[in-house]
Amino acid sequence: MPKYKGIQKKGKRWYWYIDYKTKRYWSRGFPSAQEAIQNRALAHSEIISGRYKANSKITLKDFIIYYAEEYGPNLRENTLSQIEAHSRLYIAPELGHIKLSNLKVIDIQRLQNKLLQEKKPHYVHNIMCVLRRILNQAVEWEFIVANPATKIPLPKYERKEYEILTPEQLSNLIDLAPLRDKAVIGLAGLAGLRLGEVFGLQWQDIDFMNNQVVLQRQYNKCQIKPLKTQTSRAPIPIYPQLALILKEWRLKCQFSKWLFPSREDRPLNPEAYTKTPYKALLKKCGLPHMRFHDLRHTFASILLSEGASLTDVQKLMRHARYNTTVEIYHHLLPNQLETTLNNSFDAAFRRRKRRKEENGNA
Repeated sequence: MPKYKGIQKKGKRWYWYIDYKTKRYWSRGFPSAQEAIQNRALAHSEIISGRYKANSKITLKDFIIYYAEEYGPNLRENTLSQIEAHSRLYIAPELGHIKLSNLKVIDIQRLQNKLLQEKKPHYVHNIMCVLRRILNQAVEWEFIVANPATKIPLPKYERKEYEILTPEQLSNLIDLAPLRDKAVIGLAGLAGLRLGEVFGLQWQDIDFMNNQVVLQRQYNKCQIKPLKTQTSRAPIPIYPQLALILKEWRLKCQFSKWLFPSREDRPLNPEAYTKTPYKALLKKCGLPHMRFHDLRHTFASILLSEGASLTDVQKLMRHARYNTTVEIYHHLLPNQLETTLNNSFDAAFRRRKRRKEENGNA
């Protein structure tokens, strides 16, 4: 039970709430419980008399704190860390003092303009997306009527270029790799797994009977973490060549539950692997420097070049949204629309011609 009726402490600040008719009203944060109690009594009389303007005094800074505490548990750890860092370093210092209800489009535009003078466009893009996300939630919780940040176009920037191996290069990379590295490279290049997913695998996740991998976790920054999205839990088919590599590696690794264990019988550090063994392997094979994640892009590009549909690629890549797959890989299918158009009309006209001939012969 709360110590004070209608008062809750979240983090270092105190908030009051009032249930009136079918609506719950929340306050801004107060430094002490006593201040929250006093303000609640005043607000209660104003709500009953119809004179209260909900959340009219809460500042953007206070709302960001409230958002992180109330909504934070719904977010992935990395996402919440990014929101807190961008808010503390860039958003709150410039706009935090402004009352949420008084926040104008021009205030946000000035922030974006200032950031673009100091930071690269893709970094400013991320900061402004965080602000949009926070204000969208403010609308959902009825703190404000509309989100002023959505009226400003996000900064445009060119997405990072990524390296793609040819099937021959990928095959050569796997052939020249030691057995452990064959398994690591194979899971990324032949199954499309992310770095953290590869090193978070346990042998119980591999179904050799049905040639499938069922992901349960990822391992990043020396921590076991949940998967990026729920769609990441979908069973992943294993290419037969990869299954043979994993079976061979299994014989060498029976002492551990992890596919790639360290000496302490914990997962091997992914960041350490990509800094040394992975770089050395690329050099040995005469390949240019490329991010480990580019093996996942290679997996998708080979599928598309061999005629796989974007829908199938989305499922194999375990993207939560079809649009994500389209945005990343649409340039690999420059003639897809033309081919679809021509094939569709060719088929339709052939059917019409066939029916016409059949009616003529009847």
